[in-house]
Amino acid sequence: MVNPPRCRRCRLLRTLCSARGGIAMSPSPRPSSVLPVVTSGIVVYFLLESMLASALHDIQVGVGGTPASVAWVFTGLLLSSAVTTPLLGRLADIADKKKILLCVLVVVAAGTGLAGSATSVLPLAIGQVLQGAGLSLAPLATGIVRDTLPARLLRRGNGIIIGSVTLTAGLGPALAGPVIEAVGYRWLYWGAFVLLLLIALVTAVALPPMRPHRRGTVDWSGAALLAGGLLVLLIGVTKVPDWGWLSPGLLGSVAGSLVLLTTFVAVELRVEQPLVDLRLRRRMLGITALLSFVVGFATTLAYVGIPNLVAAPESSGYGLGGIATTVGLILVPFGVAGGVAAAVTGPLDRLLGPRLVIILGNLLILGSCATLLAAASSAATVATAAGLLGIGIGLVFTELINVVTGSVPAERASSVAGLPFVLRSVGGALGSQISGSVLASDLIPGLAVPSWDAFTTVIWLTLVVVAAAVVLTAALPARSRNSPSTDAKSTELGNSSIDGEGNRKWVR
Repeated sequence: MVNPPRCRRCRLLRTLCSARGGIAMSPSPRPSSVLPVVTSGIVVYFLLESMLASALHDIQVGVGGTPASVAWVFTGLLLSSAVTTPLLGRLADIADKKKILLCVLVVVAAGTGLAGSATSVLPLAIGQVLQGAGLSLAPLATGIVRDTLPARLLRRGNGIIIGSVTLTAGLGPALAGPVIEAVGYRWLYWGAFVLLLLIALVTAVALPPMRPHRRGTVDWSGAALLAGGLLVLLIGVTKVPDWGWLSPGLLGSVAGSLVLLTTFVAVELRVEQPLVDLRLRRRMLGITALLSFVVGFATTLAYVGIPNLVAAPESSGYGLGGIATTVGLILVPFGVAGGVAAAVTGPLDRLLGPRLVIILGNLLILGSCATLLAAASSAATVATAAGLLGIGIGLVFTELINVVTGSVPAERASSVAGLPFVLRSVGGALGSQISGSVLASDLIPGLAVPSWDAFTTVIWLTLVVVAAAVVLTAALPARSRNSPSTDAKSTELGNSSIDGEGNRKWVR
């Protein structure tokens, strides 16, 4: 008997399934519709967070708080994101990713609305804590991209996601000043509130259900240990200005964090369904985690080093005497160049392999440091250094996400992808405190601004950390390797399958 053509078999299968109340097949969402939807929320969230640093004084006045109380409120966002990101990533692996994404968008929108309406510190603090869940938008997006895009487009999708994060980091400070002067800081929150609700509505309509590849459970003991370890460490780091670097409080928090995180690793290696499966490519995950920390540490140059350098008066001998608007404009090359670099990481990966791409990115970061050391008193030089830093960070972090998501099964993509984002935040927090302490410890008499020696110390410290990362990168694979679950021609993924043309079909 001659088999009917493929299209006839498909039509017969759909007819039989519908007649028997069985499974119906529906076309997959097009990549052109998925990427704009999942990245729009990322753009709004990270743009808001990058603009808020410029509005700290206005927010303090608006809620009647003190500088210390408002600073701690924003630390609450960092602590919240460190706790919620791994947990939400795991929930996305075992539940409908669309529902998790919608919940996160609604929670973050509620947080922005509450913070924008706050007239005292308490509602502002609650709003900021709710916003902390937004860090999980990026790893959630990588999981959705893994489920919906053909294998050949995965790296391009990851590049667009990370590029969106990097681009907003550079554009936010430049946009914040004009917005605050024109309509006030509250519109930073309210504008994000309206946009996030609109994005949630579009997500509900445009994305199909994305049921998990495998059902599972949440390792609550692992979640508690990881959250506790990160919270203790971050609290200690953020209290450094009050406690000091050799204080019993800081040393105790570091020791307590090490105990909790070591216990977390031991638990994750034993439980059947861990929060983050460290048994999958253990060495690779460890290296990418450390490199993500280094990326966060290096980003400190963009948020602490360069802004302070540009704002210092010309009488300091190195400063540009810039106002807040000038600082924002100097950082635009950081965001634009980083966004472009992230978008082209995929082709570079195919040409050079992940190891060389990450080494190249780290070398560009080193080049940024060297440029600042050579001639920091020129605006063009500082802008060039910012651009090199953005390109390096865009290449390195995008490739790290590519390595992680391409090396683990699809049912672990979201939870594993969340780890680099959390460690990048931890590295950024530690780098900011170290850089701030160094700059504050050596001031020019009569000007109350850091000396050039203080700046060179920060830059050299970044050089040493990134140089160590270059050595560490040698342990990564030279060429890209897809996990078995990414084979688009032969794999059946839970509630989806791939047809002969590489298009994914969703089962509703």
